[in-house]
Amino acid sequence: MADMVNTGSRGGGGFLDFNYGRSFAGILKAVQAIVIFIAFLCITCSEWTHYSTYRYFEVVTIWFFIMVLVFYLIYLTRLHQKMTCIHWPLTEFLHYAVATVLILVASIIGATKAYGYAGLAAGVFFGFASAILYGVGAWQSYKMWRVPQPATVTV
Repeated sequence: MADMVNTGSRGGGGFLDFNYGRSFAGILKAVQAIVIFIAFLCITCSEWTHYSTYRYFEVVTIWFFIMVLVFYLIYLTRLHQKMTCIHWPLTEFLHYAVATVLILVASIIGATKAYGYAGLAAGVFFGFASAILYGVGAWQSYKMWRVPQPATVTV
């Protein structure tokens, strides 16, 4: 079992890539997951009467929470190197672009209904923070997709 786990001190081909967890992209995904889950919890625990807005915000936040965890696990376990039939930078860019727009729309709609509801206001705040974080992720993945990366040589 110890042979399957990369401790980060070796550059070997272990099952888990702990260096990804310490990279900017890995930390960004972890922060995105935390912030969007807080937004989901704030909305779920608040009591307000706009049921359609509530459901939309809830569905968008939990969906993109799950998706960011899926992407994090794909990169942490190096599945993106094994599944070469998928263009990962483009896939991640599309995920981030759609997430940014839908979370921003959910937050704007929630903000219009937040008067008098502290839980909703907190959820909307974390929703806007998530939209910003997902926008940063979109920009980073766009750069990985469109800007040619220098070739690396391994000896």
